[in-house]
Amino acid sequence: MAKPPLTEEDGIMLRSGIWVVQVLLSLALVSCNRQTSLSTVQQQRSGDYVVSLLSETGAVKQHASKLTLEFRNASNNEAANVTNLQVQASMRMAGMGPMLGNVSSTRQTSPGRYEFDADLSMAGQWNFVVTFDPNGRVQFNISAQ
Repeated sequence: MAKPPLTEEDGIMLRSGIWVVQVLLSLALVSCNRQTSLSTVQQQRSGDYVVSLLSETGAVKQHASKLTLEFRNASNNEAANVTNLQVQASMRMAGMGPMLGNVSSTRQTSPGRYEFDADLSMAGQWNFVVTFDPNGRVQFNISAQ
């Protein structure tokens, strides 16, 4: 049995449906490609570098946190890449050795920016020691919430 020809109303509905799908796909692409705005948690200077610890909220949370280290040249404020980047997190414990936080390897996300995950098992005062290049070192004293 032959299908009846499309009416003008059917064509309008079909074009409207295609338009809606295009809009939804565009919104999905924009949301996937948007860069998250980061806020400074703390900033330290080490030699020729200014090192900033950044997060989405400007704070470090107990348990899982996605954090970013940003390195800038102190003289011209340009993003600076570093080598041999290591991050360690520890919390002093009265009457015992320090508790260590679980910190992932760093991943460079853009020039001068390195992302890592930190899993801090308790709220309270944590020390993040960041070492880089041959002799670069900063320490951030952070209160995890």
